[in-house]
Amino acid sequence: MTAPTPRQRMTAKRRQHIFSEHCTAHNVAPCCLCGDPIHRHDDKWIVEHKRALGLLGVDNNTNCAPAHVDCGKVKTHTQDLPRIRKAKRQAKAGAKAKSSGFARPADIAYNWTRGRYTRKPETTPAP
Repeated sequence: MTAPTPRQRMTAKRRQHIFSEHCTAHNVAPCCLCGDPIHRHDDKWIVEHKRALGLLGVDNNTNCAPAHVDCGKVKTHTQDLPRIRKAKRQAKAGAKAKSSGFARPADIAYNWTRGRYTRKPETTPAP
């Protein structure tokens, strides 16, 4: 896994611009996680990255949306952090060879005429 995307500074102007992009009514936008309305000046809200930066999401306005503070915490702790930890474990372990699922015994070979695996004929030593 490559390094996560560096986070840009979230200025007040950028924060308000992201909210305005998602507005459906005057100073009201839906939460990107639960869908309930967020009132710009009355509710506590955050700018949530739809795809986490730790999962190689980009830090631009198209990947950001307004969300309730509580919804954002739930998403971060139940979805984003476990997936980021798993990605880091997989990157640390590296690529592994894919197994076929079972070990073929030595006396079994694929019979192309029959189209299936069969036991090899036993050969008897010549006297």
